[in-house]
This record gives sequence, C-alpha cells and structure tokens, in this order.
Amino acid sequence: MILSVARTMLAERDYNTVSVAEIAAECGIVEGSIYRFFKSKRDLMLRVAEDWMEQEYRIGTSYAHMKGTRERIYYLIHSALRTTYEFPGLSRFLLTEVRPDPNYRKMRIYELNRTYTSAIQEVCREAIASGEFHDSISTRLIRSVVFGAMEHETWGHLRGEGQLVITDVARELTDLIYEGLRNRNARPDNTMSLPERIERIEIRLSSMEAILSPQRD
Repeated sequence: MILSVARTMLAERDYNTVSVAEIAAECGIVEGSIYRFFKSKRDLMLRVAEDWMEQEYRIGTSYAHMKGTRERIYYLIHSALRTTYEFPGLSRFLLTEVRPDPNYRKMRIYELNRTYTSAIQEVCREAIASGEFHDSISTRLIRSVVFGAMEHETWGHLRGEGQLVITDVARELTDLIYEGLRNRNARPDNTMSLPERIERIEIRLSSMEAILSPQRD
C-alpha cells in the first residue's frame, strides 16, 4: 500500500514536493509506520522507481516477433519515450536524484536500466553481423547517441515547457540511426545464396567477438 500510494504521488509530482507524512496520511497510518519498512523518503522512492522501471521498461512479447532492424529500433525508442512521457515525475526523479548519486552504478536500478538500453546494442550488433549496418561505429556509442538524444528531447516536457510528440521523435531518431548506419555498399541478402550469407555472418561475428571480448560494456 505504501509503495502504491508513493508511486501515484511521484508519477506526476516532483520528488521534493512529496512528503512521508503525506504518504502516511493517504495510507491511513502514522508516519512512523513507514520507517519500519524504509529508512528514509529517498529509500522509499528509490524502491518505487525500481519497481516502476522493472514493470514499465521491460521489453514486450511483441518485440520477439519483430524481424526488421528498423522496426525493432523504432519499438525500443518509442517504448522508452512513451514511458518517460506518461510518468514525468518518476522520470525526473531518476534524472535529477538517482543518476547523479555516486553509488548509482552499484544500484539495482542501474542494472535494470542497463538491461533495457543494451537491447539497442544487440539489435545493432545483429545488423552489423549480417552486413545490414557498417561496422565503423561501436554499438556502445550508438546506445549513447540514442538515449542521449531521447533525454535531450524529453527534458522540456519533464520541465513542463512543452508537449512531446512521441511518434515524430521516435520516427526521426530511428531514421537517423538506421540511415546513418545502413551499409549502402552491401549486396542485398536476397541476392546471395544461403551458404554465402552464413559465411558472411560467421566472419563478422568472429570479428566482433575479438573486439568485444577484452572488455564488454
């Protein structure tokens, strides 16, 4: 009950405007009862954010059936933008209170975020391996470009300074990534025999493995 009420309040409001006393009153309990479960307001809200991210940032089952690289990239970008748009208070809390924390990389919420953002890298690795994308840019940098751009585009909305058109941003960012990485010199896969395609994929996978194995991000 405490988590549910705290999440409802943080979904739209700023972290600093929500108090433990207010949460307790909404739950119909005394404020001290909350501290039996959580050390502080920050501890409570961090748990709220972890549960929220685990629920909202999971990759849906429809994603598994998508075959096209462009479609998969669009899905991941659109899903992340939609979540930020629909839960501005929680998104602000992550950006302003959690991410600057010196212990952020040791938190569970960091691993949850990393799991989602790594999906973009995986799509690009597969496209590089198949020859659909060229391999001159690291997938780590691609991930940074995607999520850095999304953060920049959504910040105005989170500050209450304007509306965000999710579909437009998702489409434009997808086009930017896809067209920027598309290998225009590659022969289309449907003109190659199956053994040729398998051999090309194996060669690219071996090359990528050699590069990535010393230090995987």
